[in-house]
Amino acid sequence: MFVYRCVGGYVFRLAHYLLDNGNFCGLVCVKPHTNRTRTKTKRMRIQKLLAVGLLSIISLGATAQGFEGSIYFTKSNMVDVTQYVYHVKGNMVRIDEMAEGSDELVATMLVNLESGDIIALSHERNLYMNRPSKDGESDVVAGAVVVNGQLKRSIHGVNCSQIRVKNKAADREVMYWVSDDAKYDFFPKLLSILKRKDNFSTYYMSIPDVGNKFPLMAEENTFLREKKGFLQVDKLESKKLDDSLFKIPKGFEKVER
Repeated sequence: MFVYRCVGGYVFRLAHYLLDNGNFCGLVCVKPHTNRTRTKTKRMRIQKLLAVGLLSIISLGATAQGFEGSIYFTKSNMVDVTQYVYHVKGNMVRIDEMAEGSDELVATMLVNLESGDIIALSHERNLYMNRPSKDGESDVVAGAVVVNGQLKRSIHGVNCSQIRVKNKAADREVMYWVSDDAKYDFFPKLLSILKRKDNFSTYYMSIPDVGNKFPLMAEENTFLREKKGFLQVDKLESKKLDDSLFKIPKGFEKVER
């Protein structure tokens, strides 16, 4: 027969053994059984749960990186119309210039946002060339005045706000509808590498803290509202892209600049 007693925070088992000459009582310590032990165990379980939760948050943050997919642009100076497709994956951007009104590729640039390397592809001649990056900072407009408008609108399901960049000396104003979503932060990096000279690029790079801003629509006008050009996103496709899209196609030969 066993009888359990709690003494000084420990559980003891009283063992009564029947001997030939009578009863013998044996005292055996079974295990600690304190509130402190239960509290410590509970604390360890909570710490494990917190660690798992933290790892889950970090994992979600890692998968919720930048935009991956294709963005279709139309750009015009009111004389010529150019169509582009930007394919974006990680630190790589592929820019396809298309013939107006068709899917025919005219030229392609492969841009590494991390290294700044640029490779130009000629599809007509099956050639490629390493294009040196331009030295210096990206061009900005001297004396540009930036006005953050109060107007908001949705373009292709993306919330956008209005920003106007004015240059009185050149009689130009470029109005942008921009998203401030961090997943489009590739675009300012891209322009800083390409260092384009057109007004849509230089006026855009004149916007302070341009880091996450991505223009889905832009319009260039004189101060008398004469339209001089436009830029617009025709389609946004968020999708997984194959790595081969950002590599030099087989059969292309290298040419020196």
